[in-house]
Amino acid sequence: MKTNLLLALLSAAAFAHEGPEHEIEELTERIKKHGESAELLTERAAEYRVLGKLAEATKDLERAVMLDSESVPTQRELGRVLLLGGKHDDALLVVARALKLPAEDVVETASLRILRAEIHFAKKDDKKALEECDAGLKLHRQNPEWYLLQSEIQRRLKAHKERIAGLEEGIAQTGAGVLEIERVEAMMDAGKFADALKTIEAELADSRIKSSWLIRRARAFLGTGKKADAERDLNDALDEIAGRLNVKMPDGPLLLDKALALELLDEKREALKAYEAAKTAGASGTVDERIKALREATGEREPASSAEPKSENSESK
Repeated sequence: MKTNLLLALLSAAAFAHEGPEHEIEELTERIKKHGESAELLTERAAEYRVLGKLAEATKDLERAVMLDSESVPTQRELGRVLLLGGKHDDALLVVARALKLPAEDVVETASLRILRAEIHFAKKDDKKALEECDAGLKLHRQNPEWYLLQSEIQRRLKAHKERIAGLEEGIAQTGAGVLEIERVEAMMDAGKFADALKTIEAELADSRIKSSWLIRRARAFLGTGKKADAERDLNDALDEIAGRLNVKMPDGPLLLDKALALELLDEKREALKAYEAAKTAGASGTVDERIKALREATGEREPASSAEPKSENSESK
């Protein structure tokens, strides 16, 4: 019995470590064996997307659309790949087409509205992005990631009151801890530092790894004029991060924490380096905004090799 249990656990562990490459191999074999189908091609395209192989993903999806032009999952995946490739207008057309197709359930429709919100957000059309995000959340309220998207849009719009209310609704609907963290960030963006400190102190008391919460407390201290306390927390956070950071394989979120701590200490050039390293390690979100702002503040130029690829819109001008 124990042997069987051990084998089962080992099997589960091995399966958990299978990556997109393995999934692509399996899907390719299934396609060879059973023939092409929109479903299999769409699944393989999703794995290619995870690997950043957008050309391969697009090829699979275009073939999938030929096989089944009324597959909503295929159209949604194509829209996402076009979004990632910077082809925002094409992505919007695909989503509009998908919304006219019969959906299997309300979640499918909601996910399309959220995807359209992401596209508008990428185009910096924040008002349209918020309208679409709100529409998606009215249809389905159990996805924490959608509340995070709504929060990020509202952050850019400086809609602080609505942002906090939306996150509180998300917490009530999903119970997701990540939304609790985002709520603290939203409170500080709104200048509610005393309210944020209550949650931060409680989290620091319970946390074994404290650097992220030390940085948040430092930000709250800066907001209330306690500069010396903030500097102490930021230096303690940097010490903890240094002990956890793997130089050969750096962790994106840890690098982001390091960058923010350095920025709050007004060490702009070092903060810029850390943000750029975080981006290289796969960090997203507001990292591009911070890099741009710090380059402007320090007079640093963007390396020629890291220039952003042109979108379809910039190419057509």
